[in-house]
Amino acid sequence: MNFIVSFWGLLVERVDFWEAWRGLVPHETVEKVAYLVSQINSAGYEVPLRVLVRIFAHETGADTSALGSKYVERVKTLMKPRRCVGEFITQLKKRGKVAVLSNTPCRCFVKEFLTEAGLDVDMVLTSDVLLRRKPLKSVFKYALAKLGSRPYEAVYFGDGEEDLGALAVGLFTVTIGFEGGHLSFPSLCDASEWVDRHFPQK
Repeated sequence: MNFIVSFWGLLVERVDFWEAWRGLVPHETVEKVAYLVSQINSAGYEVPLRVLVRIFAHETGADTSALGSKYVERVKTLMKPRRCVGEFITQLKKRGKVAVLSNTPCRCFVKEFLTEAGLDVDMVLTSDVLLRRKPLKSVFKYALAKLGSRPYEAVYFGDGEEDLGALAVGLFTVTIGFEGGHLSFPSLCDASEWVDRHFPQK
């Protein structure tokens, strides 16, 4: 069995990326850029962090490298793991391949969290590299292709509306904290127990 899991909101608490920028860049500049990016995101495309840093550096006259580093460090301080995340990933890994699929401006946040938490997954697939965002079907199809999996050979775990795009490609979809998938659980701890009961170890 293969497992595809979301990141923000599922493995870690969601972070307000724009609020993090407001501590480094004038508010009016952040609001202007945030509006433009939201329009691009709503069309299914990602604006990577490297592009945002260049825009803000140009607008403020800040050093690009220094500004980017400050922002990454700021976001990292806001990243809080969800309860039972270690147990959840461990249960999945005992049973098959695990891919993290995330809408995120920088895969660095995902990689850093997994490394610091000592969590091992088979692959990390992020929108800043794909330049496409969930819920586009192409994003989920790409994840399946990278895993070498057909939809019925995988389970998707998510926590937001964008994750329901998994349904459109035939993935069995489990939602955490809200209704909408084939199956829903109130917490990651409950989902971990379900995995333990229903999937044999490899």
